[in-house]
Amino acid sequence: MFSRLFKKSKIITLLLVLMLTTLIIVGCGKPAATPGETPKPADTKPVELRLAHFFPATHPVETEIITGWAKAIAEATDGRVKITSYPAGTLVPAAEIYEGVVQGVADIGISVYAYTRGRFPVIETFLLPGINFNNSKVSSFAAMEGIKKLNPQEIQDVKHLWTWGSGPGDLMMKTTPVRKLEDIRGLEIGATAGPRADGLKMLGATPVILPMGEWYEALSRGIMHGGVAPVETMQGFRLGEVTGDYITLTPFLYNQLFFSVMNLDKWNSLSPDIQKIITETTEKFYAENLPGLWDKINERGLKWAKDQKPREVITLSKEENARWIEAIQPVQNDYVEFLNSRGLPGEEILKTVKEIAEKYNKQYPDVAPYVGK
Repeated sequence: MFSRLFKKSKIITLLLVLMLTTLIIVGCGKPAATPGETPKPADTKPVELRLAHFFPATHPVETEIITGWAKAIAEATDGRVKITSYPAGTLVPAAEIYEGVVQGVADIGISVYAYTRGRFPVIETFLLPGINFNNSKVSSFAAMEGIKKLNPQEIQDVKHLWTWGSGPGDLMMKTTPVRKLEDIRGLEIGATAGPRADGLKMLGATPVILPMGEWYEALSRGIMHGGVAPVETMQGFRLGEVTGDYITLTPFLYNQLFFSVMNLDKWNSLSPDIQKIITETTEKFYAENLPGLWDKINERGLKWAKDQKPREVITLSKEENARWIEAIQPVQNDYVEFLNSRGLPGEEILKTVKEIAEKYNKQYPDVAPYVGK
C-alpha cells in the first residue's frame, strides 16, 4: 500500500511540475521584437486639448485652419493628441481668451492681441496706424520675425504657437461714402480697440470699441456709421448685410494680429516627443496655410458682398492719402512715450517694426491684392 501511495505521489508531483513549466513558457514565450523594430506603446488615452476662439463656426479660420491643423496634429501623433474646437466664444469670450489660456480654462486659444489693450505693449506696435503692411503675407511674416527678434516678456506666460496678420483693413460704410478726410469727421466708426482707435480719433471720428462678434448688432441698430476691418468680415461675420455699400481703402490705418497660444503647464506636461511633433507640424502647417490667408478670404468676402448688391470701392488720391497719414502720425509718437513709460525702449521697438515691415513690403509689394478680383 505504501508503494502505491508513493507512486501516486510521484505522479501528482510530476503533473504539478509540468503545469508550472507550461505556465512559465506561456508567460515568457512572447516573440521578441525584430531587431531595429520599435516596440509599439501600450494603448493609452489620447491627450485632449480644448481650443477656444471667437470666430463663427462657419468662418474659414474654423473650417479650414483650426480643423486642418487639428487633423494634422492628430495624424502626426498617431492619434495621441486630440484637439477639440470651441468656436464663437462658447468656451471663453473673445477678450478673455488669452487669460483663459493662462489660467487653464482653455488649453489653446486663438484671438486678437488688440482685444486686451495694454496687455501686449511690444506686439501692439505692429498695429500702429501709419505703418503700411501691403498684404497679409507681409503682416504675418513681419509679426513672426518681430516676435522672435524682440522676444517680448508679455507672452512668456504661455507657449506661443504662431501669430498671423490680416494685413490691410478698410473703411466699410453703410450709407456715407468717405472720399476725403472731412467726410469721416464726426462719424462713429467701429474698431476692435488698439492703436487704430487712437488713429480714428486723430482723423476726427469717434471710435466705437467692440469685439467683431458684436459689430452686426451695433451696425443694424445704427450705433455705428461703419467700421474699419478686413472686407472678409462682410461674409465671415455677415457684416455685408448691414454695411459696406461704400468701401474706402485704408491700408495705412489697419493691421490686425491674431495669436495662437497654449497653456504653459499643459505644454510642459507633454512628452518631449509629442512636443517635437507639435512644433514641427505647426511650423509646417503655418508656412503652408497662414501667411496670405486673409488676402484669399478678403477676395472671397468682397466677391460675396458684391454678388449680394452693388458696392463702390473708393481709392484715396495720393494727396489725400498723405493728409490722412500726417493726421495720424501723433499716434506713433505717443506710443513711443507709452513704451518708454513701461521701461521699454520705445524708439528701438518702433524702428525694428518699421524695418521688418519694409523688408517684407519689398518682398510682397502687392497692396490689397484682393481688390478688383
